[in-house]
Amino acid sequence: MKTSRNKLIAVLLSTTVIALLCACSKHMSGTISNDSNQGDHAPLRMAIAPYQDIALIMNEKQLGLEKKYGIKLEFVTVTGEELLSSLASAGQTVDVSYGLLNEYLAKSANINHEGDDRVIFLYPLFVFRGGGFVSFNPDVPELNSHTINDKALVKKFLSFKIGTPKSTWSEMMLFVLAKRTGIKLSDLHYTDIPLTDGLLAAENGSLDMTAAGLPQRNECLKRHGRVVFSMDTLGMGDIIGLACKESVYKKRKKDIESLIKLWIENANYSLSDPTHHCNPELAYLKANSSTKYTPEEFKTALGLEYFPKDIAEIQKEIISNNGKYSIDKATKTIDDYLIDIGTIKTPTPAPKLIELSK
Repeated sequence: MKTSRNKLIAVLLSTTVIALLCACSKHMSGTISNDSNQGDHAPLRMAIAPYQDIALIMNEKQLGLEKKYGIKLEFVTVTGEELLSSLASAGQTVDVSYGLLNEYLAKSANINHEGDDRVIFLYPLFVFRGGGFVSFNPDVPELNSHTINDKALVKKFLSFKIGTPKSTWSEMMLFVLAKRTGIKLSDLHYTDIPLTDGLLAAENGSLDMTAAGLPQRNECLKRHGRVVFSMDTLGMGDIIGLACKESVYKKRKKDIESLIKLWIENANYSLSDPTHHCNPELAYLKANSSTKYTPEEFKTALGLEYFPKDIAEIQKEIISNNGKYSIDKATKTIDDYLIDIGTIKTPTPAPKLIELSK
């Protein structure tokens, strides 16, 4: 009897242990399954730089847009020069970044020279059209919509001492202007100089004019200088959109497409009343940017850019061949410039953009 009782106890204990092991295994299996699905809900890490247009994304948490679009965003601040290079880790550092079309086309051969996991320009968001040239010299003529076709005046303009960083949108402006006048870019005499240094050189007279982004443009006007040539006069603009690695887009396709829609809604809210709706943006710029904007200055700066209001407008004005800022036309201009300066030997096709529903 005692032996039988011991056997019964042993069987019961074995059954209990097996049941516990099964339950534990089931629980562990469920945990692993949840972890594997967690990748779909992990934060989408986005590289940003402290510029007035890029900062527009900063309202999204206040507006509850992450919940609305079913994503979670994590921002990583880098310099403007590091936006594209930050994508090299394919999701280890950041998942997506803003991308400037000019820079993407100029660097795509180098950043995509190894492996099959290419950096891709996904979709345009807005157009920077506030760049140009500024001057403190009263003898430098102004090129605007009324004078841009006066070849004699353009040649006079190009004869002055000019400063511009090489391989940038400002050198491209000189290329387009010179080409329209029958002059080769290589025949122009200009100084390779950073934007901030160029402004100081123009102010002290060692340059007659210099390239200027929005910060330099604003500083020039404060110091009683003039804007003598703007991007918009040539119908040019720097198209800015989202970029990422192909592998990241395949893995996070739904989140990235939601991000684009989130960005548009966020921008519409901020731009509807920049003076009162942009406190998060101004706080971010105050903490991270060398340019300290007042609300009115911020509003003025945003007025020098083009922000489509929805996907339909992006399609019409940027993606379409007939758009004011057609990405195909911009690509051709950039290719012509890159071939002229020897960066590439053959034209680069326009980026193959993702398709979004309106």
